[in-house]
Amino acid sequence: MSAAEIDDEIATFRDIQEQLQRVQNDLQLVLGQMTENEMVQQELALLDSSTNVYKMVGPVLIKNSLDDAKDTVTKRLEFITAEKKRLEGKQKELEGRGMAVSQKIQQMQAALQQATVAAVQEVRKHAATSNEVAF
Repeated sequence: MSAAEIDDEIATFRDIQEQLQRVQNDLQLVLGQMTENEMVQQELALLDSSTNVYKMVGPVLIKNSLDDAKDTVTKRLEFITAEKKRLEGKQKELEGRGMAVSQKIQQMQAALQQATVAAVQEVRKHAATSNEVAF
């Protein structure tokens, strides 16, 4: 067990933490999109078929049927829900990997610490016997 091996594991842990942060940021974005689309879906449900619905394409508003708008929002919500599940799975997997690496680092540090203590004791023991012989 060396300090370099521990440093490598710490670098791995940091990489996992960075990945986890990116996934959490993406998940927040997806949750915001989900909330927005759910609100649109609720608003569309209040309209009757005679209502004019417009879709923004770039800077232009294009007339759209209510049924098309509802279908579009429903499909978008299906996609967003699938992306949310994927990100939650990735988040869980990264959290698990991070926990495993963290435990491994703790074990490696404890082993290194025990080896250091044993080495110090051996040096003291050797020094004590050397001092007795020298006198």
